[in-house]
Amino acid sequence: MVNTLMQNTILLNNVNVNLFNQQILSNINLEISSKHSLCLVGKGSSGKSTLLKTIIGLIKISSGDIFINNISISEKKKFNKILNSFGMVFEKDALFDSLSVWENIMFKSLGKFPQAKLIKRSENILIKVGLAKKDAFLYPSELSGGMRKRVAIARAISHNPKFLLLDEPTAGLDPIKTNMIFSIIKKLSVDLNITVLAVSSDVKGAINFFDRMAVINKSKIHWCGLAGMFRKKPTKLIEDLLKGF
Repeated sequence: MVNTLMQNTILLNNVNVNLFNQQILSNINLEISSKHSLCLVGKGSSGKSTLLKTIIGLIKISSGDIFINNISISEKKKFNKILNSFGMVFEKDALFDSLSVWENIMFKSLGKFPQAKLIKRSENILIKVGLAKKDAFLYPSELSGGMRKRVAIARAISHNPKFLLLDEPTAGLDPIKTNMIFSIIKKLSVDLNITVLAVSSDVKGAINFFDRMAVINKSKIHWCGLAGMFRKKPTKLIEDLLKGF
């Protein structure tokens, strides 16, 4: 049943994905709303990133349905329009090396508005992700790993999205920078009222900053619930994930 009460909601109903004669996602039922940020965790090749790509239409579902604010992905014209309300952070940040930070952040608007306006807008967004205004004029090659991640997040929120999807936003970072990125994501989800869905391999860090956790294992939802319950009633798989196995 489609939820008609919640705004900015992603709803997956019995979603199945088969690729190359292999079932990647099996009967996935999941709801993500702006009230409860959700982090997907699981061992490698469990289907986490595939689920993100399926939501934004990069991978086609084999059966089931996905609703974004009650609009089914099968309604092509309406769905394509609502995709503009998504911000996406890719695992390898996908910054354009030939463009400055402000140009990366405001990429969608380049050439459509005065440059001074775009620079000002990018500077304000940089502050929201813990960077300085002067960083707007740097190039990706001049940024540390943590700064690149924050610029990628800044670009994802640059056009006021209703939904923010993040694929391994802390990959390759040390624990201190990881917690900093998670903290920024949490603050943005609250301040901007964005529906947040992230995939992360850093289970220990994620449970401290996300409202809900979902575990994918062997293409299925193994467990889903409040982050506070994640440690209290662990399965063997959850225990292994918390230990880093």
